[in-house]
Amino acid sequence: MIHKNNFTELDQSPVLNLQNAIKIFCDVKSDIQSPQIWLSSGITQEIKPELNDLNYRPGAFVPKEPWRKPSPTEYCYLHANKSLSQIVSWDSSLHIGLCSFPDRVLAPFIAILEELEAISKATLNEYKTIFRHPLWENGLTEIIKHLQIYRLAYNRPEVISFQVTQPGLKTVTPKVISIITQPELKTAIKDDSINPSENLLLGMHLDGWDRESLRLKYKSRNRLCINLGREDRFFLFINLTLIDMLNALGLPDKEIYEDYQETYIRDEFMNRYPDYPVVKLKVAPGEAYIAPTDNLIHDGSSLGKQYPDITLAFLGYFGIPSQQN
Repeated sequence: MIHKNNFTELDQSPVLNLQNAIKIFCDVKSDIQSPQIWLSSGITQEIKPELNDLNYRPGAFVPKEPWRKPSPTEYCYLHANKSLSQIVSWDSSLHIGLCSFPDRVLAPFIAILEELEAISKATLNEYKTIFRHPLWENGLTEIIKHLQIYRLAYNRPEVISFQVTQPGLKTVTPKVISIITQPELKTAIKDDSINPSENLLLGMHLDGWDRESLRLKYKSRNRLCINLGREDRFFLFINLTLIDMLNALGLPDKEIYEDYQETYIRDEFMNRYPDYPVVKLKVAPGEAYIAPTDNLIHDGSSLGKQYPDITLAFLGYFGIPSQQN
């Protein structure tokens, strides 16, 4: 945990040197030994209008430009440069993983996207058609089988979203997304009665998939999100857990657990520390990130892309296995 005093003392070092700070681990079976990481200049609520008149929710935060490469010390704070010696050492509330999926596993999905041209243009029609494709269920089943490598618990991974987002966005998470239900694994739910103008971008946010109390947020399942697009995408996050932020704000335990909500903590932290950097992690096509998105401020970004940003996300208890496993 961090405390307000050492947070202030380390204020000039934008990424805190903490043994329990969030770190990025890489799959030793892939070529991702040195993940590409950038740091923002802080956090801002000054947001220019996005493409196609997309707007943000009132009070939203986004990373502040320009981006820069971390110093060697900052990089060490963020990146665990060797694999975990034992899979039981993985902390699903603290660790971020970067892993690579074999082409054979993703091939059915890529074939669907190419056939429907959804990989090169994102419209609602293509989005809905994908779920009705005859290869959809088989493709999803193959990916779920491969997830066995990264599962830390015996519960079945839950498919939470298949999302197609336009390129060039600072952040990509809308207020309403399409969800795939269990156990059918192929039924898309989308509320067509929602006015598109109300489907605002969230900006940097905390998830609430497991609806845990503030005290138990760290026990929430984490998320594995696969990049199915043609280009690199980016996972954005602040490298502090919810409890780290609570301590940084100097709130006593009684108030933390009885009087505050995670949304208040999120906004209060970013308001009080506008110079604290956002971490940008590159996720290449065919790669996935694993992250405790109920426990840290985050979003995705499609800036710099020419083609749609396409992701498939699961909830579970995921981690990067040891080299032996």
